Amino acid sequence: MDAAAPEARDWMQFPLAVDLDRTLIRTDSLVEQFLTVFCRLPWRAAKTLLKLRQGKAKFKEAVIEASTFDPDVLLFNEDLLEYLHAERERGRSLHLVTAADQRLADIVAERVGIFESASGSCQGHNLKGKNKLDHLEEQFPDGFSYAGDDVSDLVIWRKAKSAVLVGVGNATRKAVKAMDCAVELDIPRQKAGLRAWVRLLRIHQWSKNILIFIPLILGQAIFDPRALLPVLLGFLAMGLAASGTYAINDIADIASDRTHRTKRRRPIASGAIDAGHALMVAVALIFSGVALIGTLSLSAGALLLLYLAGTLSYSFKFKREPMIDIFILGSLYTIRIMIGAVLAGMTVSHWLLMFSFFFFFSLSMAKRHVEIVNAASGSDRVLPIKGRGYITSDAPLTLCTGVGTNLVAILILSLYVAQDIYPQNLYDNPEWLWGIVVMVMMWSLRIWFLSHRGVLDDDPVSFALRDRTSLIMGAVVVGLFALSVI
Repeated sequence: MDAAAPEARDWMQFPLAVDLDRTLIRTDSLVEQFLTVFCRLPWRAAKTLLKLRQGKAKFKEAVIEASTFDPDVLLFNEDLLEYLHAERERGRSLHLVTAADQRLADIVAERVGIFESASGSCQGHNLKGKNKLDHLEEQFPDGFSYAGDDVSDLVIWRKAKSAVLVGVGNATRKAVKAMDCAVELDIPRQKAGLRAWVRLLRIHQWSKNILIFIPLILGQAIFDPRALLPVLLGFLAMGLAASGTYAINDIADIASDRTHRTKRRRPIASGAIDAGHALMVAVALIFSGVALIGTLSLSAGALLLLYLAGTLSYSFKFKREPMIDIFILGSLYTIRIMIGAVLAGMTVSHWLLMFSFFFFFSLSMAKRHVEIVNAASGSDRVLPIKGRGYITSDAPLTLCTGVGTNLVAILILSLYVAQDIYPQNLYDNPEWLWGIVVMVMMWSLRIWFLSHRGVLDDDPVSFALRDRTSLIMGAVVVGLFALSVI
């Protein structure tokens, strides 16, 4: 963050006009509000787009009316805010002048509490570029300074007495410095690195797609290249599509994530990655995944589309519907196994599919239960779980339902071994498989113990990949399976 020398502060006598989007706040409020509306109420978002025929200002008005704006989710640029407070204490006049809707400008100005006035787009007049310059020259005929971020602000800086640059590109910075406009302060933009994109796309969550190899493993065809190659490519396609849905899920959850204890550090919620950029990448990844798996098998492609419909409907709507959210999550895991079977050209046992659904229903419930337990900790009041459809008094119900379905899953797994695997004579020593049943039961009950104690800190599948005990139990399962086929 660079500022001019103290002796060069001739601009102090001029009022400082401050832009909002990507200047006072680190994100674009219009993009985030529109995408939030689109994720929650897509038909209303479509109606707001029709307003573009009447101009951008009308579109902004429609987005504000369709959204429920919460000032608590704003990500202020703390470096700029600190500078503005210092200027205010020196007696400088500060004004918020933004292309955002006037109602939003008023809300932000009231929240910050340092601006003498707030001006925004209204009555079909879009306060951007030349329109903003005309407004500033009319309001401040004796001169003004301006804080902005965009190349469209160059027309304003040409007439300004000084400039505050916030996250501008190199070309814009050079253009401003070539003008007769002193630079008060230059705040660089924090660029999203590879690590932020990896976190957004949840590459580690690709581990869940290992489930598509289950039919290959159980059918003992894991070393058959004709069956293995399509499944490997399917694994890649599933990963690409899933990463796209994770990004869209984070876009839909911007508001709730920013008020969450840990989720506020997610790349979009923290402002490290722009929501609009994330959406473009997400769409590209989803189309790539569908196209890749569709070239392998139209049936597998149809199942992937069903998977995407489930996960996106979950993100947009059903994650706030109690029990329905868990039903969808359990189904998504089972669809992965079905995709693997189709790609490998194998039939899959109905016993296996039933076990998968009940088992992953239980694990998904464990994740929700720990959220409820942690929210209820330290309070005797009934509290809602933000962004979910549950309340803290639901803990006994989620506990009973989750443990009950887990035991049902273990029973189905036992029946699968007895009624399906034994009659096939595919395993040389199938009696070792009973050890796997015991290990699965022990591990899943351990997950429920951790969940009920409020110490399960992640999705159970992701947790298992980091948990030493889980990894040891997994190694035992692998060993038991190997003994069954030798």
